[in-house]
Amino acid sequence: MKFNSIIILFLISLGFSFSSYADGFCEGSLSSENAIESEAGVITYQGNENAIGDCAFAPDGYQVTIYEMGLCTSEPTAPTTSSAYAVDTCSTVINSPSGQTINLAAGSELTLTDVTRPTNGIYTHAYMVLGNSFGITVTKQFTNTMHRYNTATSGNFCWTTSGTEHNSDWSGTPANPTTFANCGDEEDAAPATYTEILDHFDTDTYNYGPVSVESGNLTAYLVTDSNDRLVNAVKTADRIFGKQTLNTAAEVTSTSSSFVVSFGVNQATSTHMSDEGSANTYDVIAFGSGPFSAFITVE
Repeated sequence: MKFNSIIILFLISLGFSFSSYADGFCEGSLSSENAIESEAGVITYQGNENAIGDCAFAPDGYQVTIYEMGLCTSEPTAPTTSSAYAVDTCSTVINSPSGQTINLAAGSELTLTDVTRPTNGIYTHAYMVLGNSFGITVTKQFTNTMHRYNTATSGNFCWTTSGTEHNSDWSGTPANPTTFANCGDEEDAAPATYTEILDHFDTDTYNYGPVSVESGNLTAYLVTDSNDRLVNAVKTADRIFGKQTLNTAAEVTSTSSSFVVSFGVNQATSTHMSDEGSANTYDVIAFGSGPFSAFITVE
């Protein structure tokens, strides 16, 4: 399935096109991964929940706030707890101190402001500064019978409900019943935006990666806007600094006439669930956030 939102700006002599797309990323064989997404976007799970492989997929809505984005001729310097990240080898494309909240999988047209043409050069890396809150909206169909966590409410469709939670608050024992997802029949679906505030990647872990995404390798760091340094405690971050090694370098020349950035959001959410007790039946707790990547093409 594909969801497209197109963001188009024309600046100076270089036209900028920003778009997002989403194909499912739950593509391993059912026998090896115990999860698969059909061409129609329907997911099948099998076996115990802890034996199910990676099954990330595209949400219907994925709200993020962008503060900066740039292209780099070499790898940006990563932040530490004692030093800020550095983007000295980068050409800033977006600089929005107040932030711009966009829906990467909305299927609607949006406009980004504060955009600047990158200087001529060959760019092998990219960076982005984001807010650490992600608004997720999704309705997903399953071949399995799925339950709202620890209730008899069930069906082949599950969807997000409104709520906000720091991911560090997840202790392994969700609210009963969960306040972040519901399940039932298709006509019952009433999706709302669930906001996940990402404030750690694991216990005492505040950086993530490098992880392979479709357009390269991505590493993310939880930082603060006040000093651009890596945090070392939960509920202290208010930004994410991400740096990406591009699979294909982007070259900007004086004859370049278009600049296209495509955001891949096919790994942007996954089902948080537990075993319900019956074979191939699961309790859904929430739909969590996941990574997205940027494809950059200059013509």
